[in-house]
Amino acid sequence: MSWTSSEIIKKHLFDLDRLPTEYNDVAVKFDAAGKGLLPHKGLVASSEKIKRLAALIPAEQSGVTLNGETWVQLNHENLFPGEIVVAADSDLDTVYEVNKDFACNAIGGKVWRIASGSIGEGAVVNVYYLRYEVMTKSVDYTIDYDNGEITVVVEGSLEPETTVWVDYQVSAASGADQLINEAITEAEDKILSLLKDEYNASSEEQGIKTGAAELTLSIICRGLTSQALGDGMTSAEGRARGWRELAIQFETSAWRTLRPYLHTPQLVKGAKKSNQSWEWS
Repeated sequence: MSWTSSEIIKKHLFDLDRLPTEYNDVAVKFDAAGKGLLPHKGLVASSEKIKRLAALIPAEQSGVTLNGETWVQLNHENLFPGEIVVAADSDLDTVYEVNKDFACNAIGGKVWRIASGSIGEGAVVNVYYLRYEVMTKSVDYTIDYDNGEITVVVEGSLEPETTVWVDYQVSAASGADQLINEAITEAEDKILSLLKDEYNASSEEQGIKTGAAELTLSIICRGLTSQALGDGMTSAEGRARGWRELAIQFETSAWRTLRPYLHTPQLVKGAKKSNQSWEWS
C-alpha cells in the first residue's frame, strides 16, 4: 500500500491553483530525418502554432514616432516577443526597457509608449525585431499530439535540421501527471542519496513516504513560483509569493519528517538511483 499517490498530490495542488497547461515559444530542432520532439506529451488537438524565423537578421524600422499612449503599427506583424528592441537611434547607445518604457503587441506588430517611462512625448525611435512565419499543418508538418512529436512534410516549407518555435497547450491531466512524476523522481533521488545504511529503496516506513510526499509538493510549488511569474495572469507577484511560501513550508516539514531516517537533514544534490518499490502513482 502506498502512503501517497499522484491523485493525492493532485488534490493538494488543484485545491490551491491551476497547473500550467500552456507553453509558448518552445524551441524544437528537427533531426536529419525531419523529426522534432516537444518536452511535453498529451497536447490539446489543434492548439499548436509552429513558427519559423522569417529572416535571420533583425529588421530595422527607423523614424517611428511615439505620441501619447497609443499603439503605433510597425511594418510587420508576428514578432517574437523577446526579440523586440526600441532604441533612441541607430547607435544603440540608449536602449529602452520593455514594460517600463514601452509595451509591445508582438502578434499585431505594435508598440506603445508608457508615459511614466523614459521615452519622451513625440520621441522618434528605432525599432528592431525578429519576425516569424506560421507554418501550416499537413502542408508543412504533421504532429502526433499524444507523443508531442512533429514531423516535417517533405514538400512543405520546413527543412530537416532547422529550429522552430512552438506554442501549444497540454491537457490539464497530462500536464499534472508529467509535473508530478518529474517532482517525485527528484524527491526520491534526494532522499535515496541521504538515507541511513539501515534503510533503502524498499523501506516501508511511513515517515519516509510521508516525507517524500511533502518534498514532492515542495518541488512542485517551487516550479509553480516561476510559472506564476511568467503566465501573464493578474496578481503574478502575489501568486508567486504564495507558491514560494508553500514551497518553504512543505520543504521544512519534509526534512523534519525525514530526519530520523537520514545521515544528514541538509538538502544536497543526490545521485540518481532507480527505485521501483515506492508506489507513488
